[in-house]
Amino acid sequence: MRTWLLLFLIFATVGIAAGCKGSGSSTATATPYPTQSARGGSDEAVFGDDFSVGMGTVFCGVSFSSGPCQTGPSAPGVSAAVNPTGWAQRFSGSLSLPRYAPTASIVLGVNGALSGDAPKTEGFGGDVLSNPSQFGALTTLATNVRSQNIRMIVIVQSGINDVFDAYYSALCVSNGGTVAGGGSATQSAPCTASGTTLADSSNNVRNGTLYSAFRSMLANLNALKGGAPEATLIVGVPDVGSLPYSIANFTSSQRATLTADSQLANQAMQAAIADATDKAVAYVDWYNYFAANPQYYTTNYYASDLLHLNDQGYAVLETLIFQSFTTAFPSF
Repeated sequence: MRTWLLLFLIFATVGIAAGCKGSGSSTATATPYPTQSARGGSDEAVFGDDFSVGMGTVFCGVSFSSGPCQTGPSAPGVSAAVNPTGWAQRFSGSLSLPRYAPTASIVLGVNGALSGDAPKTEGFGGDVLSNPSQFGALTTLATNVRSQNIRMIVIVQSGINDVFDAYYSALCVSNGGTVAGGGSATQSAPCTASGTTLADSSNNVRNGTLYSAFRSMLANLNALKGGAPEATLIVGVPDVGSLPYSIANFTSSQRATLTADSQLANQAMQAAIADATDKAVAYVDWYNYFAANPQYYTTNYYASDLLHLNDQGYAVLETLIFQSFTTAFPSF
């Protein structure tokens, strides 16, 4: 692993921990906030949930409360000295850049995080939009990158927790309860969900909290001093109803609801992209890719908790994300 000046500056200023491929700095004098045409190299900033952390890999395991990949709103990602084989870490290694081009990978996933804008208190993972070291640190992070004349790749991978939260929130209300927030909702105790909505009663996703969260994320990226990132990817969700975890824990009717909710979540993300001012944003269609390759829902690709991908599963997801990136941004 190469350790260069840029990565040091990012870690020292933002105060985060992340997996890294390596980073570097140009020998030319840095110009704060140069035009996009003057930038080189690549800085990958990943925001999201425990899938971006790499939970389920051999290195991370599946425990949220202990182990090397334990995270929280103020301590996202993993150690800079560690490079687990999650999709985000694999993606940084797949980028092909000139040997001495400055590069860095900053992975800011948080275990259990929701995307944001839920009306009730969220669980221990908080939310991607307001976490102090996820989008809450966006301005500081971008300032360091821009001052070194580096191009930015931003990837947001979040939504699976939102699908579950929306399901439990609706279950709570249908049972006559009141959504209270706080996280750790279950089928027997669903009312600690946070009230995430994927659409209104007419299935208009633009009136859901998930759309609102992604709309805000994209607006924040577009408002960065120095301009929006050169490339932004929004990773959709798979069919949550087809995950081995869901098959083991939900009835067929309940899984059908989770599948329908997954579709609404993806529609909300795509609507946010369509409505964004910045058009250098691409959608990664995880749902349809796995639907076309149903073997990726078999237990061979999942960790022991049947929810998180294992090393083999993350390799498949990274291939999809990298292919989506190169198709959307062929000249990057």
